[in-house]
Amino acid sequence: MKLFKKAQNCLFVEEERYKWAAKKSTMSRHLITVSVLCLLTAFLFSMLR
Repeated sequence: MKLFKKAQNCLFVEEERYKWAAKKSTMSRHLITVSVLCLLTAFLFSMLR
């Protein structure tokens, strides 16, 4: 049972999806992950010194 209904704004339709940006490829996602891991390990090693 829903107590509150979602009020739909006439200026913005929430159900409609826009494809303004291209989806990230898996290669770019892996590069971002590896770069974040490298930065994290560099930070941890600097804390040990």
